[in-house]
Order: sequence, then structure tokens, then C-alpha cells
Amino acid sequence: MLNSILNSIIKHSITQRWLMVIGAIFVTIWGIFSVTQMPMDVFPEFAPPQVDIQTEAVGLAPEEVESQITVPIESAVNGLPGVTMVRSSSKVGLSMVQVVFDQDADIYKARQAVTERLQQIANQFPEGTHPPEISPLVSPLGTILQYAFTVNNQGETSLMDLRRLVEVTLSNQILSVPGVSQVTIYGGDERQEQVLVKPEQLRSRNVSLTEVTQAARGANSNAPGGFLIGGGQELLIRGMGQIQSVEELQQSVVKVQGDTPILLKDVAEVKTGAALKRGDASFNGQPAVVMMINKQPDVDTPTVTEAVEKVMASLQPTFPADVQVARTFRQANFIDAAIRNVSGSLLQGIIIVSVIMLLFLMNWRTALITLSAIPLSLLIGLMLMKAFGL
Repeated sequence: MLNSILNSIIKHSITQRWLMVIGAIFVTIWGIFSVTQMPMDVFPEFAPPQVDIQTEAVGLAPEEVESQITVPIESAVNGLPGVTMVRSSSKVGLSMVQVVFDQDADIYKARQAVTERLQQIANQFPEGTHPPEISPLVSPLGTILQYAFTVNNQGETSLMDLRRLVEVTLSNQILSVPGVSQVTIYGGDERQEQVLVKPEQLRSRNVSLTEVTQAARGANSNAPGGFLIGGGQELLIRGMGQIQSVEELQQSVVKVQGDTPILLKDVAEVKTGAALKRGDASFNGQPAVVMMINKQPDVDTPTVTEAVEKVMASLQPTFPADVQVARTFRQANFIDAAIRNVSGSLLQGIIIVSVIMLLFLMNWRTALITLSAIPLSLLIGLMLMKAFGL
């Protein structure tokens, strides 16, 4: 039965050989086009859809973070459809909750459902807690590029200026590249406007720490003042209180004793300084600012990598002369190496099979027909992978 079917297929192929040639050419063209449209990555998507929630609560201990933030979030997301597992971690001032869904779940609907549940419990968190943030949608192996920024030993650029340069100049430009989902920056000194109170001045002027805190917080905000209507016009009234410099913050009024205002600079030292570090970065033994770039799922890694590298090349001339940039990781290199290995193995296989076919068949036409089965089989396999979303 099987032999008769194979014989009929072979006989039909021989009688309709030009139709077979046209079909092979069509499969080759369509296969090459399909391969060029398939995204390339180091590994296929292997992790189920998951949503990461991070909530920052400065000053809270891990026990308080767990009981007052992590547990309410876990309780809220546990009942969502398709949830298979909820993992969490509570650290000093930080709650991290990971919600894992079914393999077939729609990640965008899952993120929307988690967002709606978080809105319902937003008023249950302790005062001063930042709103919960859902991490950007990234690939399981999402880091495609990593750069290290350092300053020469004799350079004048400070680590604070270097980090601000990376955050302001590079981050937004790279996030605008199609396929980039997240830019993570660590290391260096994070700029902070600091108010360092002087206890002896507080006691001598009868000023409380709460008054200083309220004055510093209120000194950096604009307030609406309604409208002024008259003369056929409607004018908007605004209370301009947002500071533009440290000097303006120093002139903020803490309280008034008699007719004498007590300014912020009278009871505290106001300056620009570095925030308290949580971790650091270095490159070749030098302090550095490290930037990690993550991509979205199901996008072509080499294409996104080349686009980011073009942005970096266009912005690098604007850096100070004492700033050095080094690329420390490039995921596309592994993909290029894998493609070279597969191409080399395929070429070697074709050569070996060609020699054997010519020696045994002694007919170049027959050998050519047989050899065409290797690339055709590969292209058909790739087309089926794309059709089934593999």
C-alpha cells in the first residue's frame, strides 16, 4: 500500500516535472521571505505570562512591608482568572509581587486586570507609600545591550553629572526606539536637593522639625488661585511657588516670630548633594554608571540592537571629552555566532552530500535534484514554525 502511494507520487512528479520546479521555486521565494520576517532571539519564549508589581515604601522594615503592602496586594490579585502562582518578596522599603498566569493567557488583558485590582486597594497602604508600579513588559531574556560610562582620572565631570547626563540625554532617546521597553540605570550619584537641619538653631529659634519639613515640602509647589473677572476679561490667578534653584529654597519661610520671618537657611543647610546609595556600579575597577536596555517580547533582537546602537553613535559626540563609553554586553553577538555555526554546518553538509552523490550516482543533474531537498526541507520547516507561532 505504502509502496504504491510512493510510486504514484514519484511517477506524477516526473510527468509534471516543470510543475514541481515551479513549486520548488515558489516555496524557496516564500520561505526566504518568511524567514526574513521572523524575529530572532537567543532562546524561544519559555516563561509563562507574568506581571511584576513593585511598591516603594521608604523607611518601612521588611515585616511592615510584608504585612501592610505585600499581603494586601497578594490577596487582591489571587482571585484573578488564570492566575497559577503568586510569588512575593519584602525588603527594606520595597515590596515585590510576581503574578504568574496560564501559558495561554493574554498578557495585555492580564496586566489590565492586575491594574484594576491595584486601584481598588490603593487607599489601604500606609501614608507615604508610593503607588504600586507594574514593571514594563519585557522578554524573559530581555537585556539586549549594556553600557558602562566612566570618567577619566583627570576628568572634571562628577559622577552626579555623569548619571544626570545618562538619565536626561540617553534614557528618553533610547526609550523612543521601537522595540525597547525599559532602560535601567544604576551607579553614580543621584542628584538630590538636601535640607540638613541644625538642631541648635531649631532650639534657639523655637522651631520644630515638623515646621521645617512642611516649609520644605510647600516651597516646591504651585497653587491655583481661581479667576479674576472684570473688564470683559477672565484672568487666571496662579500661586507660583515652584523653586528653580537651591537659593530659592533657602529663602523659604519656615515661620514668622513677631515681625521677623525665619527662613529655611537660618535653621538648616540647604545644598545639592548625592542621595543615599542602594548598590553601586564599577567598570575595570573604576566607578561607573551602567545602563541596561531591555526589549519587548516577540521583537527582532538584531533589529532593535542596531537601532539602539545608531542612537548611541549619534549622541556620543555630545558627551564631555572626559567621559568614556564601553559596551559590556551585546545579546545579538550570541545570535550572530549561532547563525554562523548553523550556516557553516549547512554548507559542510551540502559539500559532503554533493561529493557522495556525485561519486555514487555519477550524474550531476540527479545530484543537484537530491541536494535541493536540503534547503527546501529547512525552509519548509521554518515556514511551519512561523505558521504555528513557534
